[in-house]
Amino acid sequence: MQGVEHNGREKLTLLELVLRVQGEFRRSLEPIRVTPLQAGMLLYLQRHTDAKLTDAADALCLRLPTLSDVVKDLVRKRWVTKRRSVTDSRAVCLSLSRRGEALTQKIEGQVRRVSPQINYKIVAKQKYLWAAGGKGGGPLTNRLMCCERS
Repeated sequence: MQGVEHNGREKLTLLELVLRVQGEFRRSLEPIRVTPLQAGMLLYLQRHTDAKLTDAADALCLRLPTLSDVVKDLVRKRWVTKRRSVTDSRAVCLSLSRRGEALTQKIEGQVRRVSPQINYKIVAKQKYLWAAGGKGGGPLTNRLMCCERS
C-alpha cells in the first residue's frame, strides 16, 4: 500500500494516517472531556433530530452494542435524551439536550483546531486513492474505507 509523505521524508500508510488523525482529534477533545465517539454521536444528533439508535449506528459505522454504551454515557451526563418511538415501541429515539447542544458548539470549535497538515494529508491520500483505482481506489481501499460490521 502506498503511503502519504509525512514530515517531508516518511510515507504513512492509510491505516497510520487514520490512527494519526484519530489521535489529533482525541487530543483536541481532551480539554472538554469528550471522546471522539461521543463527539461523533453528538454531532450526528445535531444534524439528525430524533434519530433512531440503529440509524445512528449505521451512519457512524458502529456496532449497536458499542453505540449503546456511548449513548448510556451521554444520557448519564445529560447531554442526550432518550425515549421510545411513538410509531415503533422497539425503536429508541435520541435528541440533544440543551447541554448537548451547547457542547456541540464547543466540539466544533475544538475540531477546527486539528492540525491543518493532517487535513492536507487526508486530501492527498484521497487524491491518490481516486487516481489509483477510480472511485474508492479498488477492493482493498473499499474494505478500508467503508463501514463493514463484524
